[in-house]
Amino acid sequence: MRLLMIPLMLVLFISTLDQTVVAASLSSIGKALGDANQVTWVTTAYLITSAVTTLIFGKLGDMIGRKLMLQVSLSIFLIGSLLCGLSGNMWLLIASRAFQGIGGGGLATLCMAVVGDLVPPLERSRYQGLIGLVPSVALVAGPFLGGFITDQLSWHWIFFINLPIGIVALVFIGACLHLEKRKISGKIDVWGAVTISIATATLLLNLSLGGEKWTWASGQSIGLFATAALMLLAFILIERKVKAPITPLTFFKSNIFTISTIQFFLVSATMFVFMLFTPMYFQMLRGYSASSAGSTVIPLMIGVIIASASLGEFITRTGRYKILPVFASSLIAISALMMGMIGEHTNVWYVAAALFISGLGQGAMIQTVTVAGQNAVPFQHIGAATGALNFFKSLGGSFSSVIFASILANATGNSLLPAHLAHGFSITFLWVLPLMAISFILAIFMKEKPLSEEMVKIAAGEEEAPEY
Repeated sequence: MRLLMIPLMLVLFISTLDQTVVAASLSSIGKALGDANQVTWVTTAYLITSAVTTLIFGKLGDMIGRKLMLQVSLSIFLIGSLLCGLSGNMWLLIASRAFQGIGGGGLATLCMAVVGDLVPPLERSRYQGLIGLVPSVALVAGPFLGGFITDQLSWHWIFFINLPIGIVALVFIGACLHLEKRKISGKIDVWGAVTISIATATLLLNLSLGGEKWTWASGQSIGLFATAALMLLAFILIERKVKAPITPLTFFKSNIFTISTIQFFLVSATMFVFMLFTPMYFQMLRGYSASSAGSTVIPLMIGVIIASASLGEFITRTGRYKILPVFASSLIAISALMMGMIGEHTNVWYVAAALFISGLGQGAMIQTVTVAGQNAVPFQHIGAATGALNFFKSLGGSFSSVIFASILANATGNSLLPAHLAHGFSITFLWVLPLMAISFILAIFMKEKPLSEEMVKIAAGEEEAPEY
C-alpha cells in the first residue's frame, strides 16, 4: 500500500503544479509567442476546465471504476502537456491548456478518492496527511520551479517535464493498483454535467475578465453572472430528480460535509493569496528575480508539511478533528495580521515566520476537512464527495486570484510607487481576516462524527455501507 502512494503522489503533484507553474513564465511565454495581451488565458483556461471536470470525474469514478478513470484522466493530462510544449502560437497553447485541464481536474479528485478506497477511515488520515500535503507543496513550488525551468531551459519544458513522471506513474498504476469493484449502477447524469460545467465556466470567465476587459456593471458581466445563476439553479433541480446525480444533494444535509466544503473554499482562497502575492511583493518592492521571489514561500511549504504529518497521527489515534479547524483558522488569521504589517523594508525573516505560521494552519485545515468530508458520506460515494470538495477548492483558488488582484489594484490606485505598493500589499493580506473569521465561526458550529470501527469494516468490505 505504501508503495502505491508514490505514483499517486507524483500524479497529484504534477496536476496541481500546473495550476501555478506558469505564473513566473507568463512574461517569457508572451514574448516568445508574440501575444502578451492574451497570455493570462494560459492560466485561466486550465483553471476553468479543471474546475469543471473535478465533479464529473469523481462521479464517473464511482460509477465506472476509479482505476480506469484515473488512467483516462492521466492520459488526457499527458497528451495535453505534450501539446502545450509543442504549441507554436498563443491560441494553440490556450486550447492545449484547456484540454490538459480536463485531465488535471479528474486527477485531483481521483487520487484522493483512491486513498479512500485503499485505507480504512481510522488509518486514512495518516495517509491523507502524506498525500494531502502534495497539492499544497505543488501550488507553492509552482512559481519557483516554473521560473527556474524557464530560466535554465525554456518555457516549453515546464510542460514537457510532466511526461516522464506521468508515464512512469501510468505504468505503475496499471500494473500495481488493484481496487475492489464497488460501482454505483445507473446512467451518467449528462444534463447535470452540462449545467454545472456551464455555470462554473461562465462564473470563472467573468471573475477572470470582469473589471479588466469589461466593467462589473456591463452587459457582458451581468449576462455571464445571470447565466451562471440560471445554470446553477438548473443543476440543483436536475440533481434533485435524477437517480444517479453527479453530486447527491443529500450530502449537504450533513452539517459536517457542508461546512467542510465551505472551509475548503476559504482555505484554498487564502493559500492562493499568500502564494501569489508574497512573491509579487518581493519582485515589485524588493527587486527579487522570479526564481528568488518564488523561493520566499518555502516557509509556507515547510509549515504545511509539518502540520500534515503531525496532525495525521493525532486524528488517527483519537478519531477526533473538530478542534483542528478552529486552531487552523486562528493560525492563518495571525499570519494574515502579521503580513498586513509589512512595509517597504520589512525583514525577510519576519515574512518567513508569518508564512510558516500560515502553512501550519493551512496544512491542518486541508487535511482535516478532507477527512471530515469523506467520513460524512457513505463509502461508495467517496468519489463524488471528494469531487465536491475539490470543486470548492478550485473555486476558492480561482476566486482568490481574481478578487484579491482587484483589491491590490484598488489599494495601490494602480500606482507603482513603493509607498503605494507597500500599502496595497498590506491591505490585500488583511482582507484574509474576514475569510478566516467566517471559517472560525463555522468550525465552532461543525458537528463531529468520530471515525468508528464500523466505518473501518465498511471500508474493508466486511460490511455494506448504509444508504445515505
